[in-house]
Amino acid sequence: MWSLAVAILCVACSTITNFAVPAVAQAKQEAMPCSSETTTAGMRNCENLRFHRAEQALDSVYAELMKKVDKIGQGKLRAAQSAWLQFRQAEADFQSDIAQGGTLAPSIKITVMADLTEGRVEQLRKELQP
Repeated sequence: MWSLAVAILCVACSTITNFAVPAVAQAKQEAMPCSSETTTAGMRNCENLRFHRAEQALDSVYAELMKKVDKIGQGKLRAAQSAWLQFRQAEADFQSDIAQGGTLAPSIKITVMADLTEGRVEQLRKELQP
């Protein structure tokens, strides 16, 4: 009931103030790229695509960083990346366990993997900064 009241209030406020509701919806959509999907299969497909894009970005930034560091740094980066990949898998397994045996479990797992991978890309990109 409370959320319905808030929704009605938001619509009323947007009408009164000419607030750009589509712009808010678009910003929310960009922040949550798969939120428009309405089926489990659609969500899973969208998250799979997001994960694969993040993996490509990770591969690219990792290769760039490997070129930037010396031999000792390369060994340390390899070790760190290996540990991070194990963490990502374990964390995704843990997070998806909430829906164990359900149809949402694979969607939760791939979403966690995409989120963590995007975060790792940003982390490694910071290392590339002078």
